[in-house]
Amino acid sequence: MRGRPPTIREEAILDAARDVFRELGHTATTAGIAQRAGVSEGILFYRYKTKEALLAAVILRETEPPERLRELVKEAGRRSLKSNLEILVETVLDATLRAHPLLELALTSPSSSVIQQVLFTAKKPPPEQMIELLGAFLQAEMRIGRVRELDPVPFARALFGGCLDFAHSRRLPSAAGDRASFVRGLVDLLIRGVRSSDPDHK
Repeated sequence: MRGRPPTIREEAILDAARDVFRELGHTATTAGIAQRAGVSEGILFYRYKTKEALLAAVILRETEPPERLRELVKEAGRRSLKSNLEILVETVLDATLRAHPLLELALTSPSSSVIQQVLFTAKKPPPEQMIELLGAFLQAEMRIGRVRELDPVPFARALFGGCLDFAHSRRLPSAAGDRASFVRGLVDLLIRGVRSSDPDHK
């Protein structure tokens, strides 16, 4: 008598799907993903009814805000403001660089509307979770007096949007600037703004 088949962890399936989607893009097949994961195609369709639902599940996992962001909210004041912002930008940049190819795949898919429906109705969209955490970090720095009182949402959207744009630009052969320069420039902008220190320029 045969024993029960081994339980396949969902993480293993999502890992395989992520890798195949990144390698093959729109030509990825559920058969190829199942083979990579070491499961039958039937198991894939049992857990995820369509290829689009599987891609959406991968994107939801890959775009979850990093745990490091939650830790940074609690670490306000532990290092210099500049150091905290550098870590913040690096953390968000890592997350966006990891997720961007998959998001791009979803947006250019013939079934894009189906994928987006899954992404944006399952729960609060991951980008909004990221914005909330970035805003919470700024509020924590405000509470200890290192940042002036201001609306945290534009700050959060500027930081997140800048990192997203950088991730997108890496796909272009004419992209200007390296990662280190981008991080330094964005942190400098967030701390000092763009106003000249010359008193004659108001």
